[in-house]
Amino acid sequence: MNDLKKIIFITGSILDIGKSTVELLSKQRFQIVASMRNIKKNSNVERKIKNFGDNVIIKELDVSSCISVKKEFKKILMQFSKIDVIVNNAGIKKVALAQEFVIPQLEKQMNVDYLSVARIFKQFLPFMKKRKNSLYITISSIPGRIVFPHLSTYNPSKFAVEALAKIYRYGLSRFKIHSVIVEPGPFVTDLIDNSPKPKDKKVLESFGELNGAPNIAMNYYKEFMKNKPECNPILVSDSILKPINTDYGRGPLRTTCDIDSGVNKINIEIETYQYELSKRKWELKNLYPLNSVN
Repeated sequence: MNDLKKIIFITGSILDIGKSTVELLSKQRFQIVASMRNIKKNSNVERKIKNFGDNVIIKELDVSSCISVKKEFKKILMQFSKIDVIVNNAGIKKVALAQEFVIPQLEKQMNVDYLSVARIFKQFLPFMKKRKNSLYITISSIPGRIVFPHLSTYNPSKFAVEALAKIYRYGLSRFKIHSVIVEPGPFVTDLIDNSPKPKDKKVLESFGELNGAPNIAMNYYKEFMKNKPECNPILVSDSILKPINTDYGRGPLRTTCDIDSGVNKINIEIETYQYELSKRKWELKNLYPLNSVN
């Protein structure tokens, strides 16, 4: 399976997990199409990624823009004629209490983390259906399954994208498009340091000392993750590689990475019930292959 005929498209390549994944997959001799939002602004990252090998090309793409996605999609297909694997890694993480953000900030969070996944898939879907045996990997997070109060906008966006990826799992298995989810735990990533600040000044002023709570929590996590092998982004990249090297339809829906805060147990319990519910009550076996349910 590891040859240059397999084309892998990765969003969010400027992020730590994105860079690590591009590097790992390039060593496996896949053809990598790595995208980032602003190449000029991230020229240092661009040069580093280009050095991973001649099987890596970089595309400038804004996942929050339908126009940008459509434009680059056409260029990619003109160059390669197909895409075998899509890795949705682009995202933002806002750290603060929910009330401190203005509505446009919430909209941007959902646009980048949730709608971008649907936006890219909608564009590529017709060609993946023709291709068959395609793989759609969505990078979610442990906060996509359990709630952390200081991740007040990130939590909902990841819960939403988990549901969307699950819906894809149901509806697209008959077309041999396999949807899987990777759920990283606490990892040292650019998302924390680049977290946009809340902008609702009135609420910020009214909260007083409580405003500092999210930052205290984040500083604790950063200290907790420091020099811990189990908090290395390469572990997430390994979890992304695994379904790529797995025969179609054989891998699990969700994969957690190391420190999972009990989410793997939650996943097992929920999917067991989901399977039985689908099988006995909804009669979905008449609509979907049962192996698409869990």
